[in-house]
Amino acid sequence: MLSGYLPALVMLGVGLVLGVAFVFAPDLLAMRRKNPSKNIPYESGMDPIGPERPRFSVHYYKVAMIFTVFDVELALLYPWVGFFPEDPRWALGVFVTFTAILAAGYIYLLQEKVFDWAREEL
Repeated sequence: MLSGYLPALVMLGVGLVLGVAFVFAPDLLAMRRKNPSKNIPYESGMDPIGPERPRFSVHYYKVAMIFTVFDVELALLYPWVGFFPEDPRWALGVFVTFTAILAAGYIYLLQEKVFDWAREEL
């Protein structure tokens, strides 16, 4: 009865054992030498300057959210052809409407100068 599931269970067990081994093996095998210069954050070969957690402008997060919204909406356009093969004229109409709404939103954001990084106010 369980013989059909045996290969899957063996693979699950092997995966779990290897996963646990790969997580804990560096702690057991790696040589550790304490050095204060190894404990500082390192990025792009530059020494850290300023606080550890810099403050970002709210404008940065607004642009990030807008980018995410537009990116997800554009990603939804790719499977469009597969969903509407029966009536291409209707699908084209819906596509043009969808794209026009996206373009109107983008034009509104350009007029509000959301993408202008040099402005002072949000």
